[in-house]
Amino acid sequence: MIEHYPESQNSRASGTAALLSRMSVAMDAYPPAFLGNALNLLFLDDAQPIRYASAYLRGLDSPNLCDVYREYLMPEEHALWPFPVHSITERPDPWLLSEKLHDSFNAAQHLLPTQRDVGRILHEKATKLQPDIVVLMVVDGLSYYDLPDGVAAQPCLVNGVSITDFGYREVIGKPTVSERLFSLGYSHQMGFTYYDVETNPLASELYGVFGSSQVKRVATFKECLEHISAEGMSRGFVQVTTAGLDGLCHHHQDEPPVKYYTDEILNRFDALVSYLHEGNRKVLACLTADHGILWRHSLERKWSVVNDLQVDDKRCVRHIRGSRIRDYTLVKSGFGGTFSMLRIPYITRKLRNNEWGVHGGISAWESIVPLIIRTT
Repeated sequence: MIEHYPESQNSRASGTAALLSRMSVAMDAYPPAFLGNALNLLFLDDAQPIRYASAYLRGLDSPNLCDVYREYLMPEEHALWPFPVHSITERPDPWLLSEKLHDSFNAAQHLLPTQRDVGRILHEKATKLQPDIVVLMVVDGLSYYDLPDGVAAQPCLVNGVSITDFGYREVIGKPTVSERLFSLGYSHQMGFTYYDVETNPLASELYGVFGSSQVKRVATFKECLEHISAEGMSRGFVQVTTAGLDGLCHHHQDEPPVKYYTDEILNRFDALVSYLHEGNRKVLACLTADHGILWRHSLERKWSVVNDLQVDDKRCVRHIRGSRIRDYTLVKSGFGGTFSMLRIPYITRKLRNNEWGVHGGISAWESIVPLIIRTT
């Protein structure tokens, strides 16, 4: 039996809708501060975010007239805000969010951290906290909606086609996370991958700035921990690209144990942080993913197979290489070229019997990955 964490129930969704409605009414009178899950902000179509509280308040005290907008303060700027705070912490219903993302994708890029922001975030936190070790763990396939309730994670946007080649490159970035941290003095660096950097083009690119002696090809995650334990790093950076849920969704011969593997990913991250923390070292750790997965059980009996594509366009279920302007697509360019991403509930072909999930398109499941930041 396929195991999943329960998604939002109708009562939870209606409760979140009520909170959003209350905040919307409040914006007619004053600019409230928002606190909680930024995904909910995508449902406030007619409102503008205030990003800098001090500048906004200076404008209010100015003798010049201010333009009148429906506005709210973003979560980072609460300290001196004189207006009430509205807290909405629940994850929005993934199906409703999926429908919203197609029309609000540009807004999502400004309201959420994107994969390209990971390097900047780690650089800023390392500058402020001065940890002994910084670690980035990127898993192949894990949705923000795969996580159980209670896990401290931010939603992070896959700002383009939700496939491995794009997502991994976006997270590693240019300049790479390695280069950003090297500039701060984190010169002792280690990389771990399941693939041969000499023969695998993606692995070669992801570890291109590492020295050959700094990259270890491993067969098991346990080997990563053993190498780290033996190394005795004092001020360094560790980059791990590891398996996630991607393999389960494409060609599993029976219903995959998704919950078990999700727990295993989180347990491995915990173990990695613990090993690096040995000797009371300060650790700044980040877990994220290259893309999420739209599981079959969420799509089944709701999907719509499109009938206006060429045969070559149907090789992938949720995206098409190249530009196809349709009412069910969003075209984005990035690493690897231009892609047409399908929105919910469209697919290019029916799923095979052993195809338990898909990715490449736009949905809450595919396009929102977790960003977990932990410090010790």
